[in-house]
Amino acid sequence: MTTAAAANPSQPKPTPKYTFDFAQFYTQLSAGNCSIFGKRIAGGKELSVLANTDVSLSLDRDKLLIQYADGVVKEEVPLDGSRQQINQTDVPEGGYVTFYIELLDKYFATSIQKKYLKSNDINWLGYEKVDAPNNPRCVTGNNAPATTSYNAISISTDTAPGIIGVATPDSRKLTANPTQSIDIESSFSVGLGVAHQAASGDGEVEIPDSDLDNPREITDYKFFNLSDNATEELDKLIESNSWTAPANTYNLTSAALYADYQQTPYIWQNLPHSASDTITYRYDPDINNLDYFLTAEGSVDASGDQWQLSTAQQLSDTQLSAGLGRTDLADSVTVPQQENANIDGSGTLTAYGNGADGQAGIQRIAYQATESSTTVTHVIYAEANAEQTIPMFDDNGINAVISGADTLSNYDISVMYTSDNTDQRQALAALMAEHTDPGQSDITDLSLDNLPVLFTTYEREQLARQKKIIDHYQISTSNP
Repeated sequence: MTTAAAANPSQPKPTPKYTFDFAQFYTQLSAGNCSIFGKRIAGGKELSVLANTDVSLSLDRDKLLIQYADGVVKEEVPLDGSRQQINQTDVPEGGYVTFYIELLDKYFATSIQKKYLKSNDINWLGYEKVDAPNNPRCVTGNNAPATTSYNAISISTDTAPGIIGVATPDSRKLTANPTQSIDIESSFSVGLGVAHQAASGDGEVEIPDSDLDNPREITDYKFFNLSDNATEELDKLIESNSWTAPANTYNLTSAALYADYQQTPYIWQNLPHSASDTITYRYDPDINNLDYFLTAEGSVDASGDQWQLSTAQQLSDTQLSAGLGRTDLADSVTVPQQENANIDGSGTLTAYGNGADGQAGIQRIAYQATESSTTVTHVIYAEANAEQTIPMFDDNGINAVISGADTLSNYDISVMYTSDNTDQRQALAALMAEHTDPGQSDITDLSLDNLPVLFTTYEREQLARQKKIIDHYQISTSNP
């Protein structure tokens, strides 16, 4: 088949564009077939947060700006309706696109650096106004799929197990009775059958949800297609070593091994997290489509500063065979010192010490600057950099509030360091999703984006699960 372009080689190629769609959040008792972005309680009733695409943005108070890498405004893009397109070449390398709205002397803005804009998809941005939309046309799709009940699954091993169970990315059932069949409800069709050594306190009944995360040594496993009355004999795990929880640098609140099977995360084994606690783990080194990740949450010390921590590190065969501990929680990441976040007169925000500069990563910086009755709340997504250039506004009054802020009393900083193994687009989506909750109406909470990229509730849940197998090392701090 000959295409028109091939038949006419002189025909110009379409100019690559960034596409921005805007949607206004609103609440409704029944979601119908609309995408659900959150829940709110009003008048004693639970309402669904939906998003209206039939919007009319104010040309005076709602702006889309393009900025150079040094933060200076290059141009304003006129807003006309709910969709706006920008030629990709119009955004300078290292530059930004910023969407902002004004609500009674309060300015809310989201800036995204060029390398993180979607070039082959829609960049959805949500916002909220005082007045609810009339006759809204809602965003649809990407809600949670229906779950399926799988009943009477039989799990067996060639030796007497202590605990048997089935896990999927969204559900988990364990029992201390090896003759008991297992019922599980899930939106996934592949399960991980497991056998564990019993933990202290395990009885002879189904393990309650409150005890599912107790550390238990895995002994047998098998991935299988879920169905009613499935009968599965597990494969025994031979290779083993031990995990020792770190006694210094880290103060963990959780730790676990996850298996990446067909790009899907499955809990493999919970690990103890108190200092110097240890447990044996087992693994299968011979399955090519199975990768293991060490995950942990808690805090990490950097020269006396406590950063909140979230990490998932893909493990090599060498690491698994040598035993796991403190050094495996980070892949050559230097954790920077914290600083008193401040903005200098030139529009540079010092977010943290520069000892970690040069390490690949993505950061989200949210800050608030106030002068008299004017408040600016600004969220920036950019490459990790201790000295964050602030994308400025097309209003000298707003810029004066920012440049005069000096030491910040309200900020929220998250830095996600990544590796060559990291899916950068998925890492960015996970970072954005965990700072998005349109069901939360507290506009003073800087841990949440006021003008977020749109993710449905289900998409946020999926990304939170998927983050367990995204190679990353994320540190966070905030004030107050």
